[in-house]
Amino acid sequence: MSDQFDQSQEGIVQNEVPENRDQELLDQVASRQNNEKKQNFQIEEEDEQDQNQPVGAIQEVVKPEEIKKNVSQISSPLQPIMINKAETKRIVHQAALERKTEAFEQTKSFELHRSSQIFQHRQLVDSVWARLQKVVASSDESMKFLVSFMKQRVEQEEQQLKYSQNAQLSKLFKDFDGKIMQCNYPEFSKAVRTIDSAMERQTDQIKIFIVWIQNQTRERLEQEMSNFTNQNRDLINSYNRFKKTLADLDKEVTKYFNKYDKMYQNMTIKGKKPQKDFLRAELKYKQAASRVVIYQREFGTWLLNSWNEIKLLEVQRLDLVTHTLIEFQNQIMNVYGKIPQNDSIIAALNGVKVQQEVQTLYSHDFVLTKQELEFIQTEQQQELVKYFQSFQVIDKYAELSHPLILKQFSAQRDVGTIGKTWIETGIIITVDHYFLTFDGKPTRFSRPENKYPLDGMKMTTRSPLELEIQFIIPGLVMDSKKKLLIQFKKSDELEEMMYFLDTVGQNKFALN
Repeated sequence: MSDQFDQSQEGIVQNEVPENRDQELLDQVASRQNNEKKQNFQIEEEDEQDQNQPVGAIQEVVKPEEIKKNVSQISSPLQPIMINKAETKRIVHQAALERKTEAFEQTKSFELHRSSQIFQHRQLVDSVWARLQKVVASSDESMKFLVSFMKQRVEQEEQQLKYSQNAQLSKLFKDFDGKIMQCNYPEFSKAVRTIDSAMERQTDQIKIFIVWIQNQTRERLEQEMSNFTNQNRDLINSYNRFKKTLADLDKEVTKYFNKYDKMYQNMTIKGKKPQKDFLRAELKYKQAASRVVIYQREFGTWLLNSWNEIKLLEVQRLDLVTHTLIEFQNQIMNVYGKIPQNDSIIAALNGVKVQQEVQTLYSHDFVLTKQELEFIQTEQQQELVKYFQSFQVIDKYAELSHPLILKQFSAQRDVGTIGKTWIETGIIITVDHYFLTFDGKPTRFSRPENKYPLDGMKMTTRSPLELEIQFIIPGLVMDSKKKLLIQFKKSDELEEMMYFLDTVGQNKFALN
């Protein structure tokens, strides 16, 4: 937006036009004024050396002697005419309102774009998280089944143990007379004792097997389930904290945007004079919006890290289960002997590629839908990992000059209490007549460190490079004064600021 303001000076009161002058000459004056309206106060964009500093500033303020020269050219050869002070104020006010309208429309457009991008990113994070938890739940059910299987096997082996202990073939073909067992067939009894010895050895193996199952279940399987559950619970708690914080940040954005919107509505619809700086209200909203984007990006990064953490837990779980089943099969062989399928069972279990299996289950193609992958790759034109951990909202107006900024300066300000301490400072003069200071170069998302009204300010040069400005700070009971010491690199920069503030800052071109 190229804003031009009528720079008609207050106090230039001139004589009336004689009635006997040619009417055509009066028309010429009116036409000349209309054609040159806004040319004396030209607002141009500064050179954009920094793409992240979208500011538009007054590049040149027309000097009073040039204004007088223009006025004399318009009125010559007539006597000076009366400048309409009310009309000048109306034009300047309208120009300021147009600037604020443009800024408001840009900010509203950005908010719609931002909220849409945030919603899409957050919805995707939530969807991926829900699917990861679904896989975790399935894995937990599998572990519960395995633990239950082991406990049932213990019960079976205990029943087998009771049977083995009671079933002794040595009682065959013997007469029992009181306490003496008479053997009818000695050679047969000798052979039967061999069978009983084998069954006794099996009984011992069953006891060992039962102890192994109990230890494996209690110390490894159930312990793994507990560790997995605890770590996953920590992730769930982190997820819930992210959601709560984001909800709070969303409320903050809504609060500041509603205040910003209310200020605009009061100015445009109700015609109220603003009591606060419109740019500062916008920057408060932008700061809140920026915090949401940053935290949403952290949320996406957290999701990727949690995704990898769950994947690692699942690798450890599947590896444990695989080795448990291999040992289980070997224990069965020790107790009941080798079966024909034993070698193929062991080979199949040893052949499981745990890492590859888990990687496939938790792959992007499995966890995300085809539509979600296409959205990231096509609409967002990013890789999945980059979309989650490098999420950002692009402001399409960032490289344009800001409608609410009249002028920008770079300098240093003194923040010392004892002695001088200089820090790099960005300075912005706003449409609403405020002097804002920033740490470093300001952007559309910077927050001003200080805000001073220009009305009633006084300037004093302390050295060729140092300028002291005294501001009047309105108070509820009484006004206060605040001094700001600024240092420039060149004396020309100091003179430029003094001239600008002297010309624009003394309510001559108040835009509110």
